[in-house]
Parts: sequence; structure tokens; C-alpha cells
Amino acid sequence: MTIVNVGVSHRTAPAEILEKLAVPSAELGSPLAQLHAVPGIDEVAILPTCNRVEVYMAASGPVGQVTRAVADLMAARGRVRAGEILRLARIRVGGAAAEHLFSVACGLDSMAVGEDQIVAQIKDAARAARAAETTGPVISGLIDAALRASKRARTQTTISTEGISLARAGLDLAAGHLGGLAARHAVVLGTGSMGKLTARLLREAGVGRLGVASRSPARAAEVAAAVRGTPLAASDVPAALADTDILVTATGSAVPVMRAGQLRAAREPADGRPLFVLDLGMPPNVEPAAGRLAGVTLVDLTALGRHLADLDVPGQIPQVRAIVAAEAAAYMDRQDQAAAAPVIAAMHAQIRQLADAELARLHDRLPGLNEQQRAETAATVHRILRKVLHRPTVRAKEFSAGPEGPLYLDALRQLFDLGTSGARA
Repeated sequence: MTIVNVGVSHRTAPAEILEKLAVPSAELGSPLAQLHAVPGIDEVAILPTCNRVEVYMAASGPVGQVTRAVADLMAARGRVRAGEILRLARIRVGGAAAEHLFSVACGLDSMAVGEDQIVAQIKDAARAARAAETTGPVISGLIDAALRASKRARTQTTISTEGISLARAGLDLAAGHLGGLAARHAVVLGTGSMGKLTARLLREAGVGRLGVASRSPARAAEVAAAVRGTPLAASDVPAALADTDILVTATGSAVPVMRAGQLRAAREPADGRPLFVLDLGMPPNVEPAAGRLAGVTLVDLTALGRHLADLDVPGQIPQVRAIVAAEAAAYMDRQDQAAAAPVIAAMHAQIRQLADAELARLHDRLPGLNEQQRAETAATVHRILRKVLHRPTVRAKEFSAGPEGPLYLDALRQLFDLGTSGARA
């Protein structure tokens, strides 16, 4: 099988396209099942974040065919032409697909370079694929290897400590706008990984009252307790905004959860008090018109991306890239060896079976041989075969690791009439 990655991200597509293609984590089951049902797609996982939608597949079918299936699905969900998806997408195959996921896991491809929220998002994608029963040893192994590469990069370099998360970057803007966060009143709407991180950062910044809202009362209570905040129902948020300084939204909703009209009505008693709204949702959680209300400053992911583009990037990026390259090469070597193993095993088994059949015929023709003589002749034949097969086995492993590995393994299958199928990632 071949690993294929089809990805659309902030590096290749405008925000309005990403908004249309966004897949809330809670809705991953349906597209996963649809793609898994496509002939030639044996395993699949989808990685959706606030600035990317990426599909990773283990495919036995033609790359062009499975890529088109992904584009068609994205087009149908986002009401975008499939040709436009293919124009904006980056398609990576084999080692390039693996190396890209390793880079993503290390934070190199993030809007906020080095951020570690991506690790939790990759784990969430893996869990969703397992729950949908669309993944297997190839994609699960790829994700595990990417997470190991991320752990090594974050342990051996300062990429995480030098980097800045989207949440922290947004709160830095809020602090600059409001003259600091200490003693300010804040509300966080959303209790996923981004919402939890933002609530923690707000508490560490010394905010005064901190409300945590969710559609799930239990989740709101859990996250609020962890940050010494007050749990709120999502429906209670507008009422809480009259004396709030900072509103952060980080939900997986496919439609805005805060309309301009709601915000206008909620702010009427505020008497001109400034409100900084940080929208970390993709698609946006806050209607863009809210940013034009008096006293309201709205920063969404597009504005945050412009801010981050002006910041210095972590200094150890070259070291992280070296780790990614080394880990990806090691992963592909393991995949190549795994692809060669069943072919070599089948070749050895077939020759052993032929030898055993010939020994049985020999012993039938020579009934006078005693048990020791029979055992000695069998041992001699198998010892000769092991010596004969040793060099071809070593060369098979060596050749299978090269760029023409699949061709070489297929030649072995044809020469020995083996029934194994290809398995190169």
C-alpha cells in the first residue's frame, strides 16, 4: 500500500476556502466512512485544525483515483469545485507524505511555528479514525511515528519554549489593546483543547472573573474547576458580556455562535466599555459584522495570522528539520523492510516445501535408510538451501529499501510465483 496525503492549509488556500472546508471534530465520522468506502482506500484519517484540513490514506488503488475521491468529498462538503480543491491542495506520496506529517507534528507547518496544540489535534484525529474503524496498522503506525518525532524535537530543541501558540498570541494582542489582562473579566466559550488552553493562560495572566461556557454543562464545570472559574451555559454568554473585557470563542461549530445582533444587544448596558473578542474558531465562531460594533475589537484567525507573520520564528528550526528528516528516513526504512519481509518469507517457505517434497520422494526410493541417515540427508539439503538463499535474501532487503524497491519485490513474486501482495508505504 502507498501512503497518500491530500492537504489544504493556510499556506495554500485563503481563509474563506478553509472556512468552507472545515470539518468539526464531532462530525468526522461521516467523511471518514465515505472515504473508507472508496475502492482503493484501505485506511484513512482526517486531520482538521483551525488552519488546515488534511487527509492521510493507505491506498492500494491509483494515487490519482484516491486523490480525486478526496477532492470530490471536500468539494461536496464545502460547495467548492473539485478542480479548485485540486488546484489549492498539496498532494504528497510515500516518504514525502510521511515527512510532511512529521513536520506538522513538530509544529513546523503551523501558523504559530512551534506551537504544541497540534500534538493533541493529531491524537484526536487518530482517536476519531479508530472510532470510525477506518484506520489500521499503516496509518496508525505513521501517526505514532510522527508523534515520536514530535516528542524528540520538543525534547532535544527549544521549538516548544520559543514558539507561541495561537491562544497565547491572541491574548498578547488582547493585553496590548486593553493595557494588560490582570483583573480583567473574561469569558471563554468552548471547552476543547484550544478553549482549555486559553482558559489556563487567562488564569495565569491574572484575570479577575473568568467564565467558562460550553454546550455541555459537565464540560463547562470540569474546565472551570481546573482554572478556578465559573461554569456557564452557552446560552448565558450574551448576558455575561455587559461587564466582560475579553471574550474568547473556540468551538467546533460549523456556524457562528455569536451574531452581531446578539453582541449589540448584550453590550447595550456596557456604557462604552471596550470588549476584545478573540475568535479562534474555524469556521469563525463570531459573525464578522460584530467587529464593526462600537467598542468591540474582533481578532479572528486571519488577523492573527497577519500578526504572527511579523514575529520572529524560533531559532532552532534547522535542528528540528534535521530531526524530521532523520525520523522520516528511519520510518521509511522500516516500511521498506516490512514490505520485503512477507515476500522473502514466502520465497523461503516455497523452497522449503519443494525440498521437503523431494526428500520425501528420495526416502521412498531408498527405504533402507535408517532414521539417522534420513535426518542427515534432510539437514544437508536444508543447509545447502540456506547458503544458496542467503545472498538473494540480503540483496532483496537491500534493493527493497531503494527507490525501485517495489519493482524488485514484484520481480521476485513473478520469478517464484509468490502469492503475496505489495505493501510499500
